[in-house]
Amino acid sequence: MYTIKFLFKPKLSIFLLFGLLALRPQFTTAAILTDSMPAYLTYKDTVFISLDPKTGEKIYEHTVQEGQTLYSLARHYGLNEEELYPYNPNLKSNAIGNGKKIRVPIPNVAIKRFKTANFKRWQYAPVMFRVKQGDNIYKIAKTLFHMPIDSVVKWNNLKSPVIAPNQLLHVGWININGVPDSMRALRKGKIATREKALQTKFEKQKTSKQQRGAAFWQTKGNSNTDLYCLHRTAPNGSILEVTNMMNKKSVFARVIGKIPDNYFGKDVIIIVAPSVAKLLGAHDARFFVDVKS
Repeated sequence: MYTIKFLFKPKLSIFLLFGLLALRPQFTTAAILTDSMPAYLTYKDTVFISLDPKTGEKIYEHTVQEGQTLYSLARHYGLNEEELYPYNPNLKSNAIGNGKKIRVPIPNVAIKRFKTANFKRWQYAPVMFRVKQGDNIYKIAKTLFHMPIDSVVKWNNLKSPVIAPNQLLHVGWININGVPDSMRALRKGKIATREKALQTKFEKQKTSKQQRGAAFWQTKGNSNTDLYCLHRTAPNGSILEVTNMMNKKSVFARVIGKIPDNYFGKDVIIIVAPSVAKLLGAHDARFFVDVKS
């Protein structure tokens, strides 16, 4: 963790304009369960979802079974091995084995929250969420899982919408055949429109500068959908293509100011909005990037 304190009062708060989570889509085929692969989920399993306190992502702790490898486990959930490391810091230095728990991010779109006419229960495992202090039925249904309150009430046989801490709520189902990587937080709505506009402007800049170094983001910054950044030399209003060197995810961001002199170490070449960092799959306050302008 890095604790940063300003030694001056900046005219513009660096982090006020910085934004909301979404991830770069990957359009490849989903992991398919075959007879030669161990089963990662069955319809008899229950998937218990919690929220990552740092990112707000939905997390499932998968318990490793005999025959399961990190590679095939990651593929089953629409990821690669590198994308699991930020959620499991000790994974690189410790071999996985039977009974080991692996934290896996689950995109909301992978949770089936509406029963259709062709719904087959044997193809899905139920998803449960544990209520925390301060939660209410509206927050869980509407804000966290984007589903009708009536569905949560009905599925859990609630006599009223009142819920209590540690109560388990059934909030949907997940396909036992895995999570297609194309489901991983597809960019939609305002953030997709804004990034497309930034990409168009970037392509018109006709420059070819490139540098590598550390990026910094305020992990507790305000959330919105703006794709902003600060840079040491790029002019205000210019567009940068920022790539996370670990997972190769890229985002276009607009420069809104310069990094304050004598504030960050020289290795920090860019400060990004939380929205940019989350699209890049960043979890630490500092991470390494490739920047094109």
